[in-house]
Order: sequence, then structure tokens, then C-alpha cells
Amino acid sequence: MALSLPSAVPSMGTRRVVFIPGPRPATLTAAAVNAADNISCYLTRTGWQPTKDQATITDSRYCSAQDFELPGAKTRSLMLQYTFNLNEPTEDEARIALAEGVEGTLVHFVQIEEDADEFATGDWYEDVYVRMGSQDIVNVEDNAVDRINQKAFIRGEWSELKQLTSA
Repeated sequence: MALSLPSAVPSMGTRRVVFIPGPRPATLTAAAVNAADNISCYLTRTGWQPTKDQATITDSRYCSAQDFELPGAKTRSLMLQYTFNLNEPTEDEARIALAEGVEGTLVHFVQIEEDADEFATGDWYEDVYVRMGSQDIVNVEDNAVDRINQKAFIRGEWSELKQLTSA
């Protein structure tokens, strides 16, 4: 049997993140995300840091010497790291949009062409409704730019991969 390798898609440069302030939209359209705050180029390369965990429910039975397991509660968490520039408001959009206490939807796109500057119907994304935590300035480092670390508190279900609709 011949080994068949599926094609791979590079991840570097093909991810985008937008923030839509306010209530979570029922559906996401290309027009809505194109009008949102695009924070993609503010995020550092490791600035989108989701984690996922699932608790285990132990299922111990009187009739068995073995403990069994059931899936328990899921926990998602998200930390952001992004650059900021206090001297130029047009280059400080992420810090301003993601002010502490602001609620909105973070939309994370995957497999977007690196030179694409707009989103289109059919683009793949996941989204989550969040409340932004405090903005913590990263300590000074050699050969580094000013950055902010910020927790996004998960306030709604994290959607699985979906595609943008036209309306």
C-alpha cells in the first residue's frame, strides 16, 4: 500500500484576529468582520494563546476493581499578547479596542492568504465571546518591542470551526 500524504497548509502568516465590541452576533458575515477592529498585526507571533482542558469524572463501580472515566466539564482560557504605541493612536488600536472590562467577540481566522487584506464568504474561523481583563505591560527586554499581556475572560461558548456567510 502506498503512503498518501495529505497536503499541509503553513500556519505562519495565515492567521488573523478581529474584535467585534458589544453583544455577540448571531451569525458572522464577511461585511461584519471587515468592519471590526483587525488586531492581527498587533498580536505577537505567540500572542494568541488558547488553552483547553477537560475534567475527568471518575466512575467507580462496586463490582469492578477498575475505575472508569467519563468526560467532565471543559475549560477554555485565552491570553493575548500584543504591541502598543502610545505616541501614535492610529498604531495603538489593539490597546484601545481591548480596554479592560470591554465585552465583545474575538474572531480567530485560519488559513487566510498572507497578503489578503479583507475577509470573504467561506473563510474559516472560530469565535468566542469575552470580557477583557487588565492590560499588563511586559517588562523591558533586550531586543524587544513594548507589549501588553491580557487575559480574555471567556463569557460564551467557544465555537468550533465555521465559515463566514454572505448574509
